Amino acid sequence: MRIPFLRLQSRQITAAGMAAGVALSLSISAAGTAQAAPAAKDGGRPGAYIIGGVEKPNGSYPFMTALLNKGNGSPVDRQFCGGSLLSQDVVMTAAHCVEGTKAKTIELTVGRTLLSNKRQGSLRNVSDIVVHPRYAKGQEAYDMALLVLDKPVRGTAPVVLPTQGTDALIRPGASATVAGWGNTNTEIPSFPDRLRAVNVPVLSHIEYKASYPGYDKRVNVCAGVEGKDSCQGDSGGPLFRKLPGRQGVYQIGIVSYGDGCAEQGAPGVYTYTGSAKLWNTLDESAKGKKVKRLLGR
Repeated sequence: MRIPFLRLQSRQITAAGMAAGVALSLSISAAGTAQAAPAAKDGGRPGAYIIGGVEKPNGSYPFMTALLNKGNGSPVDRQFCGGSLLSQDVVMTAAHCVEGTKAKTIELTVGRTLLSNKRQGSLRNVSDIVVHPRYAKGQEAYDMALLVLDKPVRGTAPVVLPTQGTDALIRPGASATVAGWGNTNTEIPSFPDRLRAVNVPVLSHIEYKASYPGYDKRVNVCAGVEGKDSCQGDSGGPLFRKLPGRQGVYQIGIVSYGDGCAEQGAPGVYTYTGSAKLWNTLDESAKGKKVKRLLGR
């Protein structure tokens, strides 16, 4: 049983954490059967990081997106969350990264492996932010947001999403990859300039329930093992698979939250991008309907 008032971390870096070098965004679960919740809605620097991963060479995962607070500082210091290119005009990320944020205050890079290298990838402004309507109403399992870009990103292949309503790509034991620029050290915060990635196993529903009694299997998936996980700084980034003989990369999850990072028995929780419930309820808001039409879904 979950311990009352156990603090769970959204994989987001808060403004206070950035200033203090702690980079932790915490959410307190309700007593007894508390639901793990991202919360961290202070408009600060979101994110989760890669534990146990490796640096990736230039050009790796061109769909990878870094969300940055606008400003004159280094992109490494301004990066607060990850994301993925979903179409030429839309980037997908976690709702807890951008809820309550004004589009004009952030920018993003697509296809940049080394954050400090401004010659890599594409830099875009955000013209609109669409937070999943159910997340906005307090159902935090629906931790997804879509960012509409001011200009399309051309020449870069977006991620591919699973067929809605299927679970073929989240078979227990399957290996998936999670990538980002989040913290790489559970003891001393250390945020890299170069993109990192790690392979993690997908877990079964029974294992999910053992770790997070409040998770929603209709829209969530868990992955990770002791020593290998996403964490603070990686929020909003993709959990994905490359299938033999298939073109493209299939994104199966969005980094959401976890109980610590890379700890035994505490895998990372992701928003499942193959969830029919996730997409069918997106049009409960006018903005959601608009962006679904833009995506042709």
